[in-house]
Amino acid sequence: MEGQDDDKLNNSIDGEFTSDQDELNKSTASTSSEPDAEKKRRTQTPSPHRYPPAFVNVPASPPKFMSLDEIMAAAAGVKNMSLAHEIAVDANFKLEKLEPSGNSFEKKVKEVVHKAFWDAFQEKLNEDPPELGHAVVLIQEVKDNLLALLLPQHVRLKTQINEVLDIELIQQKLENNAFDIYYYADYIVGILAKLCSPARDDNIAKLKEIKDIIPLFQEIFAMLDLMKMDMANFTIQQIRPYLQQQSMEYEKTKFEEFLKTQRESGIDGLELTKIWLKKSFDALKDQAAEEGATSPAMLTTPAAIVNEAYVSLLSWDENQLFPETLVMDQGRFTDVGDKIHSLTLLASILLVTYSTVGAPIAGLQKLKEKLKSEIMVILDGTEQKDLPSMMSNVAEQVNKNVNEYMSEHGFHPREETQQTALSGQITSLSTREHPVYKVMYKRIRDFILHIISQRHSAPLKVPPGFSVVETELGKICGQFLRLISHNRATFSSYYTDIANELMQIQMDDLSPRG
Repeated sequence: MEGQDDDKLNNSIDGEFTSDQDELNKSTASTSSEPDAEKKRRTQTPSPHRYPPAFVNVPASPPKFMSLDEIMAAAAGVKNMSLAHEIAVDANFKLEKLEPSGNSFEKKVKEVVHKAFWDAFQEKLNEDPPELGHAVVLIQEVKDNLLALLLPQHVRLKTQINEVLDIELIQQKLENNAFDIYYYADYIVGILAKLCSPARDDNIAKLKEIKDIIPLFQEIFAMLDLMKMDMANFTIQQIRPYLQQQSMEYEKTKFEEFLKTQRESGIDGLELTKIWLKKSFDALKDQAAEEGATSPAMLTTPAAIVNEAYVSLLSWDENQLFPETLVMDQGRFTDVGDKIHSLTLLASILLVTYSTVGAPIAGLQKLKEKLKSEIMVILDGTEQKDLPSMMSNVAEQVNKNVNEYMSEHGFHPREETQQTALSGQITSLSTREHPVYKVMYKRIRDFILHIISQRHSAPLKVPPGFSVVETELGKICGQFLRLISHNRATFSSYYTDIANELMQIQMDDLSPRG
């Protein structure tokens, strides 16, 4: 996958985590002066029989336990920094005008008030001679909005607007029957055309075609709202690098305050984070043992622990609380995980289809693209619990498309038993425990782990079976990289300390006893 698009996997990921990887690869020396027994106790996972997991403090007396509500209330403190964080981690972040939803009371009130104003204005315009007092109010509001859109360098334009839209002069013209509302409307539209972005040229063209005063001013105000959003979003994009740095510093400060408050209450504010990293540490040890390592714990590094922990988020148990350091991004990580599993399911379906049907459709890339497109439409928005019922629709569509392509290429139609067999194999993929699904998920998981674990100077090879979703995979991986890059830069010091402590405890356990 090549190209300079931020959403694609290429050389741009090279060096993404350089400084943080170095920090995570520090020596495994203990970062605490606490006794070994105390360090062991603090990193142990709570008993599986106690759920939900609670922060536990074990002072001399008495022991204190927190309820789930108290845990969630404490975690909510971390979410106060969400707006700056949203801008920092979402490259596509933009402000949008908030509109009241559906038939809400707010929307009805807004519609009634606006209608009353414009109806009153229309009545005044229908008088003989027309009463244009409302027009002065509108021009004043438009003028204020235009001046708010100007940049500091727009000195001459600001002077011109103040001269032309001089409300005192307009009022005098109105009193002397010399006021031409169309002149001012045309002038305003001309200013909007100068200030708006090229993306709004079509809106300006439509404005110039409107001749009735009421619809014209309604659209002028709508255009002003769009331009204010455009200006705000342009500003955000221009200062994003600065916001990212400031967001990290702010989050570090606020998180320190959060931990301090927790400590004062006798609570370990990193309990869930420690459990999260401990699980990854244990997983790496088990993996090393399976591969025949003589001393699995010695092959583990702090960076490896953290990288394994990040990838574990892609299959997070929704019944488990998120680590404190990740709570603001829980929705984003869940979204990335859902997309990864959707791509895995799609790749599994195609693998089963091409393996089962065999030679007649081998090499038919157009068929693969068509199947991909239609399967994605059928499964769009489907939750895991609804997959079994939806997979029968997928199987039916796959069989239909395969039969059509085989007929077009001169092959005999498949027998009913062959179609039934393919349908059965496809519908059985609704469980993530299916052998084919597990193989495909391991491929994509290992691919993502490889991306975040090493520096790359060349384009990465897409895992087997995923070439048809290369574009989608690139976008999802780019999103995941941005999330963990920001998180790692903000909280890597905590992760390093916890990982070093885990490894020190393991080495103490392995050392000879005197």
